This record gives sequence, structure tokens and C-alpha cells, in this order.
Amino acid sequence: MELITPTSPTKNYSDKKIVFLAGPIKGAPDWQAQAVSDLSDLDIYVANPRRENVMNFNLDLQVDWESRFLAAADVIMFWIPPKVADVAGRDYAQTSRFELAEWVIKTRYNHTRKQLIIGIDDAFFGKSYIVKRLQAENVPVYSTYAETLNKVRSLLKSGGRIFFTSDTHFGSSRAMMLSRRPFSSVKEMDAALVLNWNNNVASNDVVYHLGDFGNLDVRSYLHGEIHLILGNYETDALHQNPAMQSDFEKCFASVLPHTMLTLKDGSATYLTHKPSECKKDMFNLFGHIHGLRKVSQNGLNVGVDANNFAPLSEDDVLFFKNAILNYYDHEVFL
Repeated sequence: MELITPTSPTKNYSDKKIVFLAGPIKGAPDWQAQAVSDLSDLDIYVANPRRENVMNFNLDLQVDWESRFLAAADVIMFWIPPKVADVAGRDYAQTSRFELAEWVIKTRYNHTRKQLIIGIDDAFFGKSYIVKRLQAENVPVYSTYAETLNKVRSLLKSGGRIFFTSDTHFGSSRAMMLSRRPFSSVKEMDAALVLNWNNNVASNDVVYHLGDFGNLDVRSYLHGEIHLILGNYETDALHQNPAMQSDFEKCFASVLPHTMLTLKDGSATYLTHKPSECKKDMFNLFGHIHGLRKVSQNGLNVGVDANNFAPLSEDDVLFFKNAILNYYDHEVFL
């Protein structure tokens, strides 16, 4: 376990899962220290917003830090213990209540992979109202610290998932212009693609990128183990400079012209960059054509332009595969 605090150095924390300890600080016992200790055996980052030294406190810097790591976290642990002290001029857990509502909305309706685990001690005044409102959203609330922590631990220890994407073209003004991507600048485009990626992909997930990745420097900001299927841009780069192969191999877990993958429904699926290279006798995942076509009779376009500028999960792929093979009629493929 590696601890992240508001005074930790700025660096890339995408190589491990992150749990954010959200909940009251002022007037509350130091439950965060207990959580840090209880999670210390896991190979994770723990983001603890509680400062040891409150001298020279800067609200803007604190809020920016919390916003960054709440957004980056794989799991947000909300624990509201009983109050141990009154704080003049404020209600107990007033900020925590606002943040709780904010992240319930974000995790329920923005379809992110982030997990929100909520625990509220029975002695907390106002618990019954919060529980009732969350019941309407089918959000469970745990009553003890131990229950809350155990659920957090199980999520942090769970295995990774598989995602698919293509044609990110990081750093490319040409791709942004020709695909009419709704961004005002390449910088804004890259930031949105990275955010959408990391909102869905955790550090222990696997991503198959089906070509035309773009600026390799962006790799360091992305979660997951990434396997690259060569696109036409990578192939052209290798023809011009074969030494680029080592650059690709440094960035990605594997670099292949195409590959076969067995999905969890047991079916063999062919991964390639161009639709023209798809196999006729099996289901295919491809990219290359950006947003011009979402599906074919035996395949799915996983490119970002056809999928809300975000990777598709294996469950997403299986959903569309079922629709393509069993429900879409011939009008879809004209």
C-alpha cells in the first residue's frame, strides 16, 4: 500500500488501484488512519484527504487535490462515524453529505467503472433520511465500519476486466478535424479521451487497442494493460522507421498485426484494424473507419468515434454481438 495525501508529490498514479477515503474530518474520529492501516496489506494507493498539519491550509489546493483523486479513484469509501466533537459554525459532516450526493449521481448515471461504497454508523443523526433516499436508487448502505471496509477490500482484490477501443489518434488535429470531433482543441480532445478511458478502465484491467493510437506519450496517463493491434498509422511509421518497433514495445504489453481472443461467452473473436481484414466465418472487432459505421453483419466497430469517445467493455461487446446476430434485420446492414 502506498499512501497519497494532499502533500504527496505530483506523479502518475495509474499503475495501481486507488481507494479514496471520503467522509467527515472535522469533529470526526480519525477513522481514515484506521482504514489506511487496515488496507496496508494490499498493493494499492490509498488517497487520504486528512492533513496532519493544518497550518497554511489552502482551500483551493485541497479541493483541487480531492477532486483529482475522487475522479481517479477506482473505489470511493464513504464512512460517516459518530461525531466526537462539535465544531463551531458548521454542522457535522456537512461537506461529506454534499460529496455523497454528488458521487451517487456520478456513479449511478455517468456509467463509470468507479465503485462507491457507503457506510453510516447508526448513531449518526440524519442517517435514516439518507438511507431512505438511497434506497430509492437501490444504493446499499452499510451500518458498521467493518462491513464497509470488507466490501471495499473485496472490490480492490477483484480481478480485471477486458476493454476494446481504436483510433484514438491522440495529438492529431487532422483526426479531430476530419472526424468532426466536438472539441475546441487537440488538448481538449486528448483530455476528454483520457478522462473517458480512466473513468471506465481500472489499473488492473486489460485494453485491446485496435490501432491508430497516436501520440505515444499519452500512454503514461492511461489505466490498464494495453495490447496494441497495429493500425495503418503504426504500420506506415514502421515502414518509414523500423526502430519504432522498440518504442511500441516499450509502451504496450504486446504489439501484433491482429489477434484472436476468446470472449467469456466462449466464442472466438478476431481483432483487426481494418474491416476489410475481418474473417467471414467468425465475429470480428475492428476500427479504422471512425464513426462511419457502427456494425457489420459479423462485426463491431470499437473506434472511439462510434462509441462516445470511450472504450467498450467485454459486456458491451457481447451485448452488441447478440443484437447483431439475433435481432438486427437486414435494414441495419444496407
